[in-house]
Amino acid sequence: MLPVRKLLVILAFSTLSSSALAQTDDWDRLLEELAEESYSTDADDDADALSDQIDELTELHEHPLNLNEATREQLSGLPFLNDVQVEAILGYRARYGAFRSEGELRLVPELGARELRWLRLCAYIGSETPASAPSYHKPYRHEVMTRLDVPLYEREGWSWARGVANRLRYTAQLRGHWDFGLRAEKDAGEPMFDRQNPLWDAWGAHVMLAGWRFVDRLIVGDFKASMGEGLVINNGFHLGKQLTSLWRRPDVIRPHRSAEEARFLRGVAATITITPPISFTALYSYRQLDATVQPDNSVRTINTSGLHRSASEIARQRTLGCHTTAAHLAWNHPAARLGASAMYQYYDHQFRQGSALYRQIYPEGYQFGAVSADYSLRLGHLYVSGETARSFAAHSVEPEAANPSSGNGWATLNKASLRLSPNSSFSVVQRFYSRNYFSALASAYGENSRVQNESGLTLLVDADRIGPFALRSFADFFYSPWPRYTMTRASRGVEAVAQATCSLNRTHQLVFRYAFKSKERSDLRYRTHRLRLTYAGNFTERLAMQASAFATHVAVASLSQHTTGVAFVPRITYSTASQRLRYSLLAAIFATGLAAPNTYTSADYDSRLYLYEPSLFQSFGLISVYGKGERVAASARWQPSPRLQLQAKCGITHYRDRDVISSGITMIKSSWKTDLQLLLRWLLR
Repeated sequence: MLPVRKLLVILAFSTLSSSALAQTDDWDRLLEELAEESYSTDADDDADALSDQIDELTELHEHPLNLNEATREQLSGLPFLNDVQVEAILGYRARYGAFRSEGELRLVPELGARELRWLRLCAYIGSETPASAPSYHKPYRHEVMTRLDVPLYEREGWSWARGVANRLRYTAQLRGHWDFGLRAEKDAGEPMFDRQNPLWDAWGAHVMLAGWRFVDRLIVGDFKASMGEGLVINNGFHLGKQLTSLWRRPDVIRPHRSAEEARFLRGVAATITITPPISFTALYSYRQLDATVQPDNSVRTINTSGLHRSASEIARQRTLGCHTTAAHLAWNHPAARLGASAMYQYYDHQFRQGSALYRQIYPEGYQFGAVSADYSLRLGHLYVSGETARSFAAHSVEPEAANPSSGNGWATLNKASLRLSPNSSFSVVQRFYSRNYFSALASAYGENSRVQNESGLTLLVDADRIGPFALRSFADFFYSPWPRYTMTRASRGVEAVAQATCSLNRTHQLVFRYAFKSKERSDLRYRTHRLRLTYAGNFTERLAMQASAFATHVAVASLSQHTTGVAFVPRITYSTASQRLRYSLLAAIFATGLAAPNTYTSADYDSRLYLYEPSLFQSFGLISVYGKGERVAASARWQPSPRLQLQAKCGITHYRDRDVISSGITMIKSSWKTDLQLLLRWLLR
């Protein structure tokens, strides 16, 4: 017999459960929230890397897990669940049997409001099949997707036809054990049907075997890997500071399916279970990377843009060979976990530092490696985890020309999260990355993209369902002892964010967000304030509306310079009764560089605004605008049958303060910019 408490909650929330747990409006709003938490307030992020992370989330949204059948490894692959929450779900299933409704998940005290929200979008209960993945329960699945980006203008550096971008992908899954994929892509401006690029500029494939005897996963082809907290290797899921402090990076290998051309490995990888608590992962990869080879046959940096448009970009295409070998051993227990990682890399060209001051801590040589130990521990409501790593570098053949300490350093990252109640938690994140630490594949919590030359402390408070409010705030203090890019001395800074969400009822909510950042650049301190106020509501089952107001203010200390940017962005979404046809219309009015003195030459750009707009499948609609102008974006999705889906999007941007857009080879000799995107998804079965 079910306990009374459990029975009451099931009855109370059973009406909330439906066969389509993943709602499109909720998904779009969640992507917008992640976009805002991922970008930096003073530097543009790598758009390809950010888009690739959204690709991974979209895969989870499109192919959700059955929570009543998911294994420990499958649950650990969900990046928003930590070890404690995974064990809590498995323990609840073992004690009470299968979940019977979405509302029953609230009986798992380790799951907060954010995790429940994600599970509604990336999982389903029992035999219910989410509308987002109508074929998920089939023993096999084949899908073809192609996308075409057509510019309705011409850039200075290439013809209109060359500016067309194309992406093609084929995926196949068989009985939950086999996964096969092919992908190809050509970016805008890259040549096609010539000697350098006979067909597509980038391509890849993979074959994966999963859940066969003691082999958890075996991948041949393109894949991604994450180990520990990411200090040694992590080219998998990664988002901004606010979320990273709560979300673990599972030790997992997975196929690389997205269009991102830099952050993946190519070779063979496998995870096996030695005994039920002990698993072992090993991988080998060889890739040809993009780099500029100097006259002395050395290289200084690796180009990660994946763009091959100009003669110089084409000249550095696939010029640097890299061998990578890595391994990870893990011991798992419901209340504790221990792991050890090791990685070795060999490049066929020597790395040199260059003469710039900020590059004097970069490593030199052909060979690089790192080892680490990671842990996690649960003590009641307290959850702690972390990783400590040591890197090694073999220097150049001329020892007198190299810094003997560069590339030989320490890094440590430690987290603690105390759940004060099922709906609130307090977290602390400490990090120390010495200036001599180096791992080319590292990606961990921090202010900068490189896991190097940084120490910091972050405090985060999360409180959901305080009446109609959900409150969230964090503060991060960071310090770089060696001069970073544009700096001639050590630098320090602080970032703080506060967000309040007020649920007016089940279909209407208000969101207020304030972000402050003080950071040094070019030996000057920039203080940035960002405000956002958003109203979102569903008026009917078919009609939804959202309106956002943005404001940015930047002040440069010691120069008495300041600038302001503002924007207003309303958006309407409408779906037909059958949900086969869905429209979205967005309009934005923006102005930056307001109230700035004439001596402030970069006022427009410094007060730029980031706007999110719904986009096509597996593409990220985060755009940056600066200057004065308007933008309109309309999108439509038509699904004439469960096997066929067509999507289209048209975006028009008009600037009132300029006659040309961009510069160099990407210059558009007009104040108007119009893009058309088309996508076809065909499900074969």
